[in-house]
Amino acid sequence: MIKTLTTLGLAFMLTTGYLAAEAKSPAAIAGTVNDMEITVAEADKALNILTKGQKTWATLPEDAKKQLIEMMAPKKLAAVAAEKGLTAKEKEAAIAGFWMQKKMSSVGVSDDEAQTAYDKMVEAAKAAKSKQQIPPFEAAKNSIMMQLKQEKVVKELMKNAKIKLK
Repeated sequence: MIKTLTTLGLAFMLTTGYLAAEAKSPAAIAGTVNDMEITVAEADKALNILTKGQKTWATLPEDAKKQLIEMMAPKKLAAVAAEKGLTAKEKEAAIAGFWMQKKMSSVGVSDDEAQTAYDKMVEAAKAAKSKQQIPPFEAAKNSIMMQLKQEKVVKELMKNAKIKLK
């Protein structure tokens, strides 16, 4: 069971960045990776997700503790490699992309909004006498919803933007 949880947890942490660096106060250290500390608090956060609150660092046997630290290590190592290997522009783009995904995940789009956007797309294609095949709504629905979420986030960002030409 721990191996399955480890694999799922690793995928979760690497894709969500859940174990982001936190301000360090004197805290109990669960382990280190190349001298980078992994705190008991970080380990407990990971375990809370992996075991749905059933386990804590203190309740894990030694072999499971080692497995958990090994699971958390790639996140720490990737953060250091990214810091050293990315240019300032690449870091900016990565942060902007992550923020956009995070923001879009909290934006709601109804089926009706998606249907309305699809209907407009179909009408525009007819008006332009397009010969391109338009997929059925159900096949296009997820893409349309993502596009609408992105448009909502961009609209919100631009609402208070002060743009000047010089």
